[in-house]
Amino acid sequence: MDNVNQFPKVKFTLNNNKITYSGNPSIRLLDYLRSDLELTGTKCGCKEGECGACAVLVDGRLINSCLIAMGSLCDADVVTIEGYGKTERFAALDKAYASVSAVQCGFCIPGMMMASESILSSNPDPTEEEIRIGMSGNICRCTGYNSIVKAIGIAAKDSDQFLKDELSPRAPQTKTHPKSLNDVLKLRKNTSLIPYSGGTDLMVSGKCSEARYLFINNMEELHRISEDEKFIRFGTACTFTEVIESPLSPAILKEACEQIAAPAIRNAGTIGGNIANGSAKADSALIFMVTDSMLRLANADRERIIPIKEFYLGAGKTALEPDELIVEVLMPKLGIDNYYYKKVGARNALAISRTSFAGILDVSDGIIKNCATAFGAVIDVIIRRSDIDNMFIDKSIDEAKALKDKYLSAYDEAIQPRRGRVGIQYRKDVCMNLLKDFLVSNGI
Repeated sequence: MDNVNQFPKVKFTLNNNKITYSGNPSIRLLDYLRSDLELTGTKCGCKEGECGACAVLVDGRLINSCLIAMGSLCDADVVTIEGYGKTERFAALDKAYASVSAVQCGFCIPGMMMASESILSSNPDPTEEEIRIGMSGNICRCTGYNSIVKAIGIAAKDSDQFLKDELSPRAPQTKTHPKSLNDVLKLRKNTSLIPYSGGTDLMVSGKCSEARYLFINNMEELHRISEDEKFIRFGTACTFTEVIESPLSPAILKEACEQIAAPAIRNAGTIGGNIANGSAKADSALIFMVTDSMLRLANADRERIIPIKEFYLGAGKTALEPDELIVEVLMPKLGIDNYYYKKVGARNALAISRTSFAGILDVSDGIIKNCATAFGAVIDVIIRRSDIDNMFIDKSIDEAKALKDKYLSAYDEAIQPRRGRVGIQYRKDVCMNLLKDFLVSNGI
């Protein structure tokens, strides 16, 4: 879908009505709903995916409409609060919200309602913790949240409405545009087009409507998660939610993805975007780094596979050529079950890492076969020092204990944090404490 010379038609369903959109494919769904269709129930709050006031359902998934470009909606099924408000499911929630006075100013409530539907449609009997996790991307400054959480619990217990069928039929799994990966790679020759998959980073820019995107979010091949003898293979358009839900995803990757942002972001954001932005704070990239994963890069003429540790060249700088696309991530299957992962942030949801750490220790017959550690959000790139970790390779646990001080001293010298939102010494202390805890948890 090349939007340089002309705007393509985007056909999708909105509140059970067929829509053909032929305007600028780079504008936000939020702006189209409010300005063009006057569906103002979807509120405009932060335009950064932080508040959840603009949440809608896209193919049954909760999505922030401020982070969705119109061109990404081919064949999608979109439901806004106006469409949802006509259903019996809404009536059940509305009654529950009113019963505990969960509505005050009302600005956040449309998004809250859509998030509530998202929770109850997938889990008609959620626990309080599951409700809070499901609502973690929706901000309310009036109620203090407790009454909203209570209302959702009441709706689940007092009504059998949410035990019934889905709100509306989901869009078909096979999307129509573009046709193949080869088509995408040919279009990638136009280096002025920006690959668009989840949009959760791209659409934050105030100039997103002026950008020219190459929409790859509907590419079925890029959503595949498969395995061979050596690797679990992740298509780079896989969303964090798809990774979490896949039985092939290892526990260490699932745990990291579950701590990314909030449900509406995880439903849209992709591992490819998380890697391609070149950030040392990228949560899934940390896991691919500690597992020594490989990246499959391709353009119209060739493809290459490189270690992910060779992909990062500096802050926001990568080894990706202007006409290349990250097609697949190849994660080694073996030796990654015994892991340690911690993300340190200012809050539980929608948090950017202040520091993050992942460690893997593979022990067989009392001998350490692999030791791998990685530190995120410390310097301009994720820290992965195989030369230090190799001290423990082919050693017993007792031999590793004898080398522990030397190992820690090497990392103490290697970790030199840059200035950031928190102090240098704080970040270094956290890194070393997490590293020590990783070792102690493994008997070292």
